[in-house]
Amino acid sequence: MKILTAHSSVIHDEQVIESNISFVPFVRFLKEKAKNEDDPRSAFYRMIIRKFEGHPEILQPIPPSADLTEYKEYLDLLTAAIFPVTTDTTRDIYGIGVPFKFAIFYYSDLFRQMFTDNGSGLVVVPQGISVNKVKKDKLTWLYKLILERVYHFPMNYQNEIIHHMDLPDGTKRYVKVNIDPRFVDVKVKGDNPPPLDYTNYCSYQTSPDALKDIIPPDNFTLEGFVIWTVEDVTQAEILNNIKGLVMNMKASNEAESYRTLEKMIPTIMGGKGITAHIVPFPKVNGKNVLEEQFSNADPILGVGNKKQQQHFFQLLLDHGAKQPTPLILPTVTDASITQYPFLKYLPIKNIQSFILFPITHKKEILGVLELASSTPNALSAEPLWKLESTYPLIVMMLSRSMSILDNRLNEVLKDQFTALQPSVEWKFTEAAWNYLLTPPEERKDIENISFEEVYPLYGAIDIRNSSVQQGNALREDLQEQLELIKFTLQQIAQEVHLPLLEELMFKTEDLLQGLSDNLTAGEDLKINEFMEQEIQPILEHLCEGSETLKPVLNNYFNKIDKEQGHVFRHRREYEESLSVINRAISQYLEKERLYIQQSFPCYFEKYRTDGIEYTIYIGQSIAQEKKFDQLYLRNLRLWQLSSMARIARLTNKISPQLKIPLQTTQMILMHSAPITISFRSDERRFDVEGAYNIRYEIIKKRIDKVHVKDTGERLTQPGTIAMVYSYVREMEELRKYISFLQAKNILLPDIEMLDLEELQGVSGLKALRVRVNMEHETQE
Repeated sequence: MKILTAHSSVIHDEQVIESNISFVPFVRFLKEKAKNEDDPRSAFYRMIIRKFEGHPEILQPIPPSADLTEYKEYLDLLTAAIFPVTTDTTRDIYGIGVPFKFAIFYYSDLFRQMFTDNGSGLVVVPQGISVNKVKKDKLTWLYKLILERVYHFPMNYQNEIIHHMDLPDGTKRYVKVNIDPRFVDVKVKGDNPPPLDYTNYCSYQTSPDALKDIIPPDNFTLEGFVIWTVEDVTQAEILNNIKGLVMNMKASNEAESYRTLEKMIPTIMGGKGITAHIVPFPKVNGKNVLEEQFSNADPILGVGNKKQQQHFFQLLLDHGAKQPTPLILPTVTDASITQYPFLKYLPIKNIQSFILFPITHKKEILGVLELASSTPNALSAEPLWKLESTYPLIVMMLSRSMSILDNRLNEVLKDQFTALQPSVEWKFTEAAWNYLLTPPEERKDIENISFEEVYPLYGAIDIRNSSVQQGNALREDLQEQLELIKFTLQQIAQEVHLPLLEELMFKTEDLLQGLSDNLTAGEDLKINEFMEQEIQPILEHLCEGSETLKPVLNNYFNKIDKEQGHVFRHRREYEESLSVINRAISQYLEKERLYIQQSFPCYFEKYRTDGIEYTIYIGQSIAQEKKFDQLYLRNLRLWQLSSMARIARLTNKISPQLKIPLQTTQMILMHSAPITISFRSDERRFDVEGAYNIRYEIIKKRIDKVHVKDTGERLTQPGTIAMVYSYVREMEELRKYISFLQAKNILLPDIEMLDLEELQGVSGLKALRVRVNMEHETQE
């Protein structure tokens, strides 16, 4: 019989320890068994013992290189004793091998088919496992065997490995390989085994390389044989893998987890040429929704047309509600597509056999599992039972997706719609915990959340002349609409004789004549009231009562549509341009907000007016653990000035691309004294606290349109950064930052030092103003 060995280029295990085949441990084992006279097989055992002991040369160690053909009779007896009579060599997977070595000298037909390379060599390295991993596992097995047999050290070691196999028919299987060493003797070379330092062993027992020094394997030999048995554990192994997917799934790997699960399902079913697709149907506000990351590659929903995709999605939901059982189509036909319109694209995708399996829990649909094949009759109800143990895990995975979506929504809500940020969340958590610790009968209002001795940094990016631009857009739209009304009334008058039309045309002309270059207060309200109360009802009535006038009137109604109509285009263009500018600024500040948190925790509040304003608070009371130092404040002030320069360049670059070019102005308020802020529950935001601190808030609200003293010139100008301050030391600190940024060519040379006009309740303000180098691109 040919000994199957691993290719020498893969494993060199013959150099580790001397190992020989021996029947002595087997015969000794049978003698122990034969002592039990109550065992009906004891006579059979004694017969085998006599057979082996009748030829003493058989009990001598046999080198692995020997030809075992002459031992076939004894090997047959050994196999008959070890394996039950029901064992089938064509169906069962087993082998008998040389201890420690990848060498099998007796094996079943199926073992040869599965574990050999065309019958010529033993495949020893499972797919996805490195050769080094296999060597390490073998050495660990050897050292533990020596410890147990020679040093009587109690061991609990695993003899099983899971082998992943790709079968010729294209399916994947998992098999469990068990290497049983009960018929192996460990022999000591010399009179006594080498002494073992248990303390040293306990320090290094997890390292085979260290054990090699503590227990040198060349002091031992192995004699006997090991039994290899193999069991198909595909179902159990895949279930364990799916459990791992569910437990480890999070927002960052959600889609990848589903793709992995989809590859496992055909293996569970044991079918060839089957693909699986899972689409979760989470709920938002009680309604099932569809996420693009799961639908694009789906046979039913991956149609590329969003409107049609949503239509099919609704049909799927309706079908799942009416028929929660699997829809099984062994062959996809025209009749089945007619009956189930959401299957329209299956033939186009060459899907000839299909199963739609709604996944439900507590009578609510969580998603669908789809099985598809390009071969007719490849799918039927029969293999679905194999998914029975998988179904609860798929339910758990879909439920987990719902939780992930809920968390993502909460993150957006928290980030976009509330004032609570990670830098201050600890304080709210602490207050909530203290509230819960208080007995219910003693609870009053939750404690006030405040932060003392924090430094404020205020910045404002405003749209230059935004009110004028908005007024111009409104005036031009109103003028166009009045012109359209005038034209429409003239067209109607040619078809219908109504003296009222002449009166309306007169009013329209009068409003057009009175429409000034700059809208006065209430002028737009007067025009809108005329159009809504006098023009609109008459035109709607005429449209309903006259087929002749319908084309003219439909033209009017189409042009005054707020979403698409021509007469609203100036306002839309202004709003779109304003939105582009503000979105670019907001996105930049959001990115920077994450950046500045890395140096020291701070509270960053951003809100939109015509432009974008922000306030940053930094101080020891905000940081839960990190020690505050003035260097973090100075670092933040330098960032504030440099970021304003970047924003100025950003908006200047965007402006020519807008339908209505808009310019921005940049302003910073320097306030060197710390203040106290407190959370206002009614407004869900922080506000300053204390009479002295109120001055800061008053300045912040009144400097947006402040003028330079005695000039009438607005402080804020496009292409510049204005820095408002009150004290000389604040000015000196700002000049250091300006000089640094001028040296980097971010700001242009020269600094304007300005006195500002007095504001209500505030006097003595001064400002620095510098121009931004719009051509310079910094390396960030």
